[in-house]
Amino acid sequence: MSRTSKGAQRARETRVVYRARTRKPIKRQVVRSSKSSATRSVAVPWEARIAPTAEQVRDWDAWLNEHEPEFEEKYPGRYLAIWDRQVIAIAPTRAELYALADRVKPEVIPLVTYVPRAEDIRILPSNFPIDWNEEANVKRQ
Repeated sequence: MSRTSKGAQRARETRVVYRARTRKPIKRQVVRSSKSSATRSVAVPWEARIAPTAEQVRDWDAWLNEHEPEFEEKYPGRYLAIWDRQVIAIAPTRAELYALADRVKPEVIPLVTYVPRAEDIRILPSNFPIDWNEEANVKRQ
């Protein structure tokens, strides 16, 4: 074995022993290549991310309701990731949305919402006619 392969094997053994002793997951680095240079970002485990508080969710929900007409016009059929009253990611599927949000703010769990299209909204007819209550009153008398 060459010197580098022995070193790599020793490093793997050290990681295994550390994981067995501490039972903590090891943070892995994800390497993304680009044309100019390779960038490194650390994947943050879900449990270590910052989640919005109940007050923040209520506040951001009110903000979403205020801007609902604007979002319906701009982003029909899209998912939005919200953090601190800002849209941080927009995508057609949830999987793509979480991937984009992880690139922008990997340390948080964003508020996710779907902006429905006109054809997504279904109006269901009622099982009860409008004058149902009046008919019931007439039969009782």
